Amino acid sequence: MTSLHATLASARSRLVSAGIGPDEAAIDVPLFACTILGWDRARLLSQQSQPAPASLEPQFSQWISRRMAHEPSAYIVGHREFWGLAFAVTPAVLIPRPETELIVEEAIEIVRAAQMPSPEIADIGTGSGNLAVSLAHSLHTSHVTATDVSRDALAIARQNARTHAVDDRIVFVETTYLDGVERDFDVIVANPPYVRAGDKPALSRAVLHEPAVALFSGEDGLIAVEGVLDTAVEWLTPGGWLVMEFGFGQADAIERLVAGRSALRLDRFREDLQGIERTAVVQKR
Repeated sequence: MTSLHATLASARSRLVSAGIGPDEAAIDVPLFACTILGWDRARLLSQQSQPAPASLEPQFSQWISRRMAHEPSAYIVGHREFWGLAFAVTPAVLIPRPETELIVEEAIEIVRAAQMPSPEIADIGTGSGNLAVSLAHSLHTSHVTATDVSRDALAIARQNARTHAVDDRIVFVETTYLDGVERDFDVIVANPPYVRAGDKPALSRAVLHEPAVALFSGEDGLIAVEGVLDTAVEWLTPGGWLVMEFGFGQADAIERLVAGRSALRLDRFREDLQGIERTAVVQKR
């Protein structure tokens, strides 16, 4: 019988031959095997010399084939970790990324520094609900309003809120930005679409599996960013805060757009682990 080691090595080779980077293949293959078998990495390593378990197939081969077509691994296994929590994801939602955790860090710091007893928080374009759920999970007295234009995305977000037992403090609304929401907020968070339409050919095949509505934002990539800033002007309480992600090379544009709105003040940018300015922290005057 074929050993587990040989089975996994063959799968890695298939992924690399399909154009998946060796480092990614080395992550994806054990992830798929552990998910299917219900094992942790330590057990997977300890069983390498043993025959491949019969329960690995046919799902393992099916998942490898899907990954060879450059479908994101998060969609294949159905979840992605964010802020130490597991989030269900489907092709209806953007896959949460590590750099977006900067938004959660900043929002929590703002709430705690201001000693807000019961902060009202809005999450614009909630997608999987990763921001809304993470904030509600970390800030136990907070109330969150999470919006999205996609009914399918909201269904996933509600599922994640139930999974992490914060659904009683999050209201999900199908709308654009905060249109129709009748309250003001102490903090607004947003990870709006910010990819320029002309940059589509440069994106990886995996990224193109994600929903276009969550990626692209016009020719300059700033349409949704401007919408979020305008929403902050209208829905933030005086002294309230907006924490927003933006794209590579857009910091100067963000600075200009904030300066063009007299009600807002750019407080700071946060850099990601690569030293790229990625998150804007903006206060309403």
